[in-house]
Amino acid sequence: MYYFLGSLAFVGLCFSTVITPKMLVDLMSEKKSIAYAGCVAQVFLFQFFGITECFLLAAMAYGRYVAICHPLLYPLVMSPKCCFQLVTASYLVGLTNGVGQTISMSTLSFCSSSTIHLFFCDISPLISLSTSDTTLSRIILTTAASLFGVSSILVILLSYVAIIATILSINSAEGKRKAFSTCTSHLTTVSISYGASFFTYLNPSSRAADKWAVVFYAMQ
Repeated sequence: MYYFLGSLAFVGLCFSTVITPKMLVDLMSEKKSIAYAGCVAQVFLFQFFGITECFLLAAMAYGRYVAICHPLLYPLVMSPKCCFQLVTASYLVGLTNGVGQTISMSTLSFCSSSTIHLFFCDISPLISLSTSDTTLSRIILTTAASLFGVSSILVILLSYVAIIATILSINSAEGKRKAFSTCTSHLTTVSISYGASFFTYLNPSSRAADKWAVVFYAMQ
């Protein structure tokens, strides 16, 4: 559990660091601009660490499932080797997404100066600003969201369906409380992470109130 928590904390720190320093500089500067190379770097790192975090949360949900539903098999199933492989796979999936989104951005053309109505470079507003054909970029974005985002949340949902079913079958109220308490922190993190991201990407509004969700999602 602590191995996953350490990995999640590191990814969360990196995820926020991609956005926060540049945002703080812009807040204190009259000229708020970013070079094309810096924008590409933000897109890559933001997409890389964002998807890595999603799959780490999915791996942790699977770990909770094994611990509660098959406690006697936990030391065997969640061995140090397996934990290392799950964390490594999470980084590889995140890297694949980051490279794919960066390639998508490299195919876009922009005017010499464009205004991004956001405090960092994200692929969605960049596609909207592009003056070239964005068909390929939209396909890559939709495919990545469907393949990576849906698969990770599906693992979490299925794990917790099995966990809840197992907990409800426990006769002791104290046993139920202890089982639920082991999942509380993870459920809270999942709710914050996925709740903010879904609100951000499923509600593409430009209202100032909606941009607070983007701040919460990017710097959580």
